[in-house]
Amino acid sequence: MRTESPVLLVKTHAFGDALLCTPVVRELVRSSETEYWVLTGYSAAPVWERFPGIDRVFVAPVPPASGIGGFLSLARWSLRNRRYLKCVKESFVFQGSPAIRRWVRFLTGSPVRSSGGKSLGKWEKVFPMIETDYAGYSYSKTAGATPEDWRPVFQVKETEREWALNMRLPSPLFALAPGGGKNPRDTVLEKRWFPERYAIIADRLINAGFSIVLIGGIDDRESAQEIQKRCRTDLLDMTGRTTWGQTAAILDKCSGFLGADSGTAHLAAARGIPSVVLFGPSSPRTLFAEGLVTPVQGITDCSPCYSNSLFPGCTHGRAICMDAIETEVVWSALQKVINENYGS
Repeated sequence: MRTESPVLLVKTHAFGDALLCTPVVRELVRSSETEYWVLTGYSAAPVWERFPGIDRVFVAPVPPASGIGGFLSLARWSLRNRRYLKCVKESFVFQGSPAIRRWVRFLTGSPVRSSGGKSLGKWEKVFPMIETDYAGYSYSKTAGATPEDWRPVFQVKETEREWALNMRLPSPLFALAPGGGKNPRDTVLEKRWFPERYAIIADRLINAGFSIVLIGGIDDRESAQEIQKRCRTDLLDMTGRTTWGQTAAILDKCSGFLGADSGTAHLAAARGIPSVVLFGPSSPRTLFAEGLVTPVQGITDCSPCYSNSLFPGCTHGRAICMDAIETEVVWSALQKVINENYGS
């Protein structure tokens, strides 16, 4: 029975970023009798609401909507929930935003350990994120826990498994995620690869005996439709039609995954799906533990240009780094992944 005052774990957004924290959190709850609560936002809530060993999840309207309405909504939420969070003995904040760290201090009044760059006061101890290192290493120092396994955690519910089973998905099945680059904090459409190139890959996978399912959010539907127009065979388009849990259940039925750096790519890694992930502005070294995915990096003199900070904007006006990722290079990476996992 857990009797200690709870520790608050904070990762407000977004889905893929929250998954990066999960190996450390798994180690925390596995090795301690402490009660753990999570403070998160709407975009990351699906990660924490199913996480084993988490005792309570607070879902706040963060990042707040723009304008006075968003500020007032967050203020009301904070005043209403502060009384519950005052019992927290310590907070681990897996992000660097000074505003978030001050907000957590206001809510709890307790000491804070964070991934911030510089301490905001005597109440905070910081473990700055090194731009060239895997983000999970900073989270590990923040929490004081080092996992043996860096694979993210996302459990699929039985109802989601049954849903996927009832879909009667074809086999063998390969997942393509043509979107990404958009979350509540930032929009980086420069991270996306091009529909015409996905279409070439899809046709080759079909010729190799695979069926194709397109996965992603509602914002990815336009790209998915463009791919379908260019393919010689019908694809199963599930973009914008599934929850994260249902997407994970579909991935469990897949022999492989291809997509750009995105929440969906992190989910594929969490589910152990052999994955080829495309990187332009961002770096695989900072966002995926070594060996989890097969990365293909667009090589230009300016790439990668950011990691866990806000996107600074493309100095070229277009994603030359993603343009540098040639179809033949991606196809070669996919063939290697398929052969390594399923034989030639």
